[in-house]
Amino acid sequence: MPKPSSLGAKIWSVCCSLNLAISLASLITLLTIYGSLRMHANPGLFADLDRYSLRTWFLQLPGGQLDQVRWMLAAGFLLLLFGLNTLCCFIDWALRIRSRWRKTGEYLTHLGFVLIVIAFTWGSYAGSRHSEVRLFLNERYSLPGFEGLDLIVDAVEPVMNRQDRPQDILNRVRLLQGERLLAAEQLSFNHPLLYGDLVVVPVSFGREIKGYDCFMPGLGNVRLTQGQTLSLGGGKTLRVLEFLADAGNLRPGPGPRDDRSQNPALLLDLQGPGRVGWRGWYFLRGQFPYQLLANGVRFWPVNPVFGSFSLLTINHDPGVRFALAGGVAMLAGTLLAMVSFYRKRRSNDRPEI
Repeated sequence: MPKPSSLGAKIWSVCCSLNLAISLASLITLLTIYGSLRMHANPGLFADLDRYSLRTWFLQLPGGQLDQVRWMLAAGFLLLLFGLNTLCCFIDWALRIRSRWRKTGEYLTHLGFVLIVIAFTWGSYAGSRHSEVRLFLNERYSLPGFEGLDLIVDAVEPVMNRQDRPQDILNRVRLLQGERLLAAEQLSFNHPLLYGDLVVVPVSFGREIKGYDCFMPGLGNVRLTQGQTLSLGGGKTLRVLEFLADAGNLRPGPGPRDDRSQNPALLLDLQGPGRVGWRGWYFLRGQFPYQLLANGVRFWPVNPVFGSFSLLTINHDPGVRFALAGGVAMLAGTLLAMVSFYRKRRSNDRPEI
């Protein structure tokens, strides 16, 4: 096997240099400190950074804002160089493993770091992120970017601390493809749902008004929520197309203002034989629609109907398996390095680096 040229050996020596690693790590740290100050000074520009993948976030940057994020590009480039430097160190160790096997723990940590850099780079470029997706209990949600996959939240249970504040959120969820069950998991902050490139993490929870229990002559108490259909007899049906907890009088039609029940409204659709047919908004704090009265339909709101929901972050992350493998390698390397250190300390062993 021919010996490498002196120039090649020098280049390889630089690539594996500890001095290079320290220099790159120092520059990355300084750039990160500088960038954190820039982010604090420009909260409007960086507010949505966690809601998108880096590639999507950069593409959505307003014109003329590139100067504000050059430090991110520089830090990313240096981080990639740092990853390559670490990879070269790992390869150099692997080629000489017979004489350096005692440093296995340290170099497993190196490998883990390289895998995490690969995972982050791949996920930032090819992945997607959807933050604060609101799912009500038993609501079937089609996952964006995953054709044919649906998610259902069966239960939401907050875990409270001694100050009666939520410290974790347990979500029982099911992942379906059609009617076939693919996964059933209990999620928490530190236990996401992982399925292929899909990552689902709970963020928060709450309650929201979904409709009203109403009294209707002849039918008694009925529940009017979005998607509900009532059979009124005589071939007539009343369907709730939409419910807004606080609808504003916006043109061309009512639109949501917020989730408080200040001005609730129902979009109703009445169908029946003959010329019976009407679609329109009923503001519950206003006058009852004449078109419903003319067709013999009348009801009175009694109580609001609340629905529990979970806020989820749903990510498409093609690098998630690399990140998991990297984390396992770093943990195993750290534990092995600790065991090796104390064993060598007891035996007064000082191996060559």
